[in-house]
Amino acid sequence: MPKSVASINSLVRRYKPSTRIEQITYLPQGVSNENYRVDTAEQSWLVKFYAKPLPHEAIATQRRLAKQAACPAPLYVDEAHQGAIFHYAPGKVPEQFDVSQAVKCLQLIHAQPCSGPYLDLHAELKRYEHQPFYQAYAQALHQVVTDTKMQSEDMRFCHNDLIRQNIISYLGCWQCIDFEYAQPGDRYFDLAMLSISFSLTEAQQHALLSEYFGSEQRIDWVKFTAMQKLVAALNYFWYRANNTAHRVDEAKLQLDEILNAT
Repeated sequence: MPKSVASINSLVRRYKPSTRIEQITYLPQGVSNENYRVDTAEQSWLVKFYAKPLPHEAIATQRRLAKQAACPAPLYVDEAHQGAIFHYAPGKVPEQFDVSQAVKCLQLIHAQPCSGPYLDLHAELKRYEHQPFYQAYAQALHQVVTDTKMQSEDMRFCHNDLIRQNIISYLGCWQCIDFEYAQPGDRYFDLAMLSISFSLTEAQQHALLSEYFGSEQRIDWVKFTAMQKLVAALNYFWYRANNTAHRVDEAKLQLDEILNAT
């Protein structure tokens, strides 16, 4: 177990001193942070230790979204441990795409107050341009950057890491988790991320965007397609740069397929 049991016990005691922990289970799905299921006689919690400074704005957003059943509620935040305790969300990562649940989550997240610095996707991509693994895609990505810069920005509060593994399905209802990267950004990024992570067919993509935007908003399909390429590139480069071996091959395959599709 990467984090010591003593650290987990210490964080839990600061939240509820009289609580007796019955079991601690390390959850290896997390890539950036360390996550644990902590079972007590009364309930189960998710204990999260952050690799970076605590994302206070994202945690505040989670509190609001939890009231709408869109994510598990944060219960306690501790600067000293750089950690937080959340309600534990029962369920599992969805195997099948549910357009209604996806749209519900997206619309609730994108309706949150939007302030502070926005996620600059082109700056994120530029961070990797001197890496060897970037060079094979340099020409194609130059066109992707051009295509996305030509489209108008559509800023909302975004999750920015809305992959399938960051969704929990329980009794047919979805909740989103892992809001560490949540901040203002272009909502097409969330839509593109979700479509790639679920490997949506063209028909499913049309259903997603049609239900999300409704009949009164125009869908920018050119921007959506370009954003899918940008998402696929950022996913692959991030996994390569952070030595996330178990996800690199799939991410590279997705990037190659989406760049070769058009």
